[in-house]
Amino acid sequence: MILEQSHAFTFVIVTHNLQQAARIANRTAFMLMGDLVEIGDHEQMFVNPQNEHTRAYVTGRFG
Repeated sequence: MILEQSHAFTFVIVTHNLQQAARIANRTAFMLMGDLVEIGDHEQMFVNPQNEHTRAYVTGRFG
């Protein structure tokens, strides 16, 4: 992102859309019932999630 390259800043976006999160963010966090259960880069979160709830959500088996 152009802004990221010229300015150091952090912002938080809340979404349930995994594709949007992967497209926008450098790092992603997964929250469950208000608790942060996993945080990491996209490969960790979407390819090899460590938390069982994160894994269920990204594979479509959550709920």
